[in-house]
Amino acid sequence: MGIFSKSNKKSKSNHGTTIIGNGTIIKGAIETEGSIFIDGKFEGIIVAKKSVTIGNSGELLGEIKTKDLIVSGMIDGMFDIKNITILETGKVIGKMQYDELVIEKNGIFDGIGKQKNSTLNSQYNKLEIK
Repeated sequence: MGIFSKSNKKSKSNHGTTIIGNGTIIKGAIETEGSIFIDGKFEGIIVAKKSVTIGNSGELLGEIKTKDLIVSGMIDGMFDIKNITILETGKVIGKMQYDELVIEKNGIFDGIGKQKNSTLNSQYNKLEIK
């Protein structure tokens, strides 16, 4: 059986998890149909169809677009997320759009957040004090 024989049919794709381990620094862009786990440092753009998890020692500086984001470490940037969970050791700095946001006790979010499809409008700018 040769390398290019007809019996070598393309198997059904099983998209796994890309892992950036502690002590690893990567700069650039990642696009995956699967998930990403970061316990090292990443600077750049991530597009992950399934999820991105930032471990306790993980750091991300950049942009993320994914379905689920779980943060135990630190991220700083712009995020377009369906569901984001900031765990008690997590720190999120930046600007994000989300459908669902959960922040555990002691978790930190410092930035601008906008729920997608929200119909709420602040009246604060119209306030007049005489």
